[in-house]
Amino acid sequence: MGTDFLNRIIEQKGRDISRARKVVAESRLEELARQRKDFRPFYEALANQGAGVNIIAEIKRTSPSKGDICADLDAADAAHQYEKGGAAAVSVLTDATFFKGHLDDLRAARSTCGLPVLRKEFIISRYQVYEAAAAGADAILLIVRILSREKLDQLYALCRELGMDALVEIHNSEEARIVAASDVRLVGINNRNLNSFETDIAVAMELVSQLGPGQLPVAASGISGPDDVRRNLSFGIRNFLVGESIVRAEDSARFIEELKAAGTHSN
Repeated sequence: MGTDFLNRIIEQKGRDISRARKVVAESRLEELARQRKDFRPFYEALANQGAGVNIIAEIKRTSPSKGDICADLDAADAAHQYEKGGAAAVSVLTDATFFKGHLDDLRAARSTCGLPVLRKEFIISRYQVYEAAAAGADAILLIVRILSREKLDQLYALCRELGMDALVEIHNSEEARIVAASDVRLVGINNRNLNSFETDIAVAMELVSQLGPGQLPVAASGISGPDDVRRNLSFGIRNFLVGESIVRAEDSARFIEELKAAGTHSN
């Protein structure tokens, strides 16, 4: 995986947004976004420490680094299984070019379950924030690595103004410092380097101590089973975004139950 891969994704995202603007005007999306009243509480679902381990279960068909994971994954059925397994929330990859996702997957997932739903996307513009809210997202992903400080602050403020939560993603100490100095509540610590797509699950455990007071960490990428959950628990991380290992599991609901049980057994 080349180190310029992230740049290719962002360039493609710019083209995607340009095309989308010709189909639905930003003003129309903003109107729809501001009419939303049915937001489900994403932050609260993860702040619930009484639940022990909280899993954000991801709907993910493919990845640039691994290829197809489950090319025919049905978003509605997956969301139903995730809720059955006790997931705290659902994450839906909506990038079409590199992940074979779509906003329709988010709509289908949300209509089938009662869980809050995160739009997992490479968000670089206000258009995508309005688009997420209009499509039914309860939260969006904002990646520090691909945003200037000004743009990050702008998109985060807009997201909160509309009524959504934001999971703000970091991968290194510099990004942790940026987020620690902000009023961000939910911090996703990505164990995967988005430039090389290499994964090291120690990243979250190393960075969690650098977050600000009250900021809630979510470990993402590379969580393959209960042992990984237990390792993170010893560093105070109780929230996990898990995609590939859930999708590959023979019984996704049961696998989520096993991940959650790791928190019970660690107490």
